[in-house]
Amino acid sequence: MPAKESLPQPPKARIKHGHARRGKTSGTFISWCHMIERCTKPKNKDWKYYGGRGITVCAPWLLFANFLADMGERPEGLTLGRIEPNGNYEPSNCEWQTWKKQNNTSNNTRQVEYQGFKGSLKAVCEHFNLNYDAVKGRLCMGWTLEKSLATPVIPGQKT
Repeated sequence: MPAKESLPQPPKARIKHGHARRGKTSGTFISWCHMIERCTKPKNKDWKYYGGRGITVCAPWLLFANFLADMGERPEGLTLGRIEPNGNYEPSNCEWQTWKKQNNTSNNTRQVEYQGFKGSLKAVCEHFNLNYDAVKGRLCMGWTLEKSLATPVIPGQKT
């Protein structure tokens, strides 16, 4: 009996999404790639802040087409951010954010509450029109949060 010839196999199908053309990659695709790498590749420089802390990407978003369908194109000047910084990357917890918003909700940003307003120290200072550098300096000198925020800054006076 002659040896069975193997039939040539078709090349593996590649998904075409139009976001990674030669020499040009869309911002949306770049954001998706960075999200995947932060959460799934221990050799990534930011792994310890994401996958290393247990932050995951929902299963459907492991495919770019699903991510794109849920999030849409990344608007110019925005970045992929999580609404709850300790939550996973999933449709209910992600949005396109400004860098300012993302920095205000970051885990390494001091979150405070003052007179019913919650946010980063910087956001609280902006909300109440307070001098952030003065408040931060007072906290570094050991002042309480309440005293640091409530004490008016007199121009020309050191903290």
